[in-house]
Order: sequence, then structure tokens, then C-alpha cells
Amino acid sequence: MLKNIKLIKAREKIPGLTQVQVADKAGISERSYQDYEAGKRNPNAQTAILIAEALNSTVEELFGSKAEPPDCL
Repeated sequence: MLKNIKLIKAREKIPGLTQVQVADKAGISERSYQDYEAGKRNPNAQTAILIAEALNSTVEELFGSKAEPPDCL
């Protein structure tokens, strides 16, 4: 699986913020958060919201984007 670069970049935007601190703020284990960043697991909807709040971000920014319609010719 691919690393979740969006999660990593969001965490790095907050100087000094560690994986442990994000996990603590989100109320999840450090191991779970590490697995999410590493792309080994995906959080459920509630956990994704908690992580987004811990990173001052949104679920859409961190875990996916809205589908865009295909270009029409």
C-alpha cells in the first residue's frame, strides 16, 4: 500500500507535531495512527474525523477528494 502523503504533510505543517501527539489528540493508539500514515490501514469514518480535527484539517483533504466528472468533448 502507498503511504498517505496527505496525512504526513498535514502533520508536518504543524512544527514539532509528532505521531504520538496526533494519536493522543485523536484518542487513538500511536500504532493505529502510524498504520494510517503508512497506508497499512484506513480509519473508519469517526476516526477519520478525529484525525482531521487533530490536524486542523478536513476528512476530504486528508483521505480523499470529491469525484470530478469526466471531461466532455
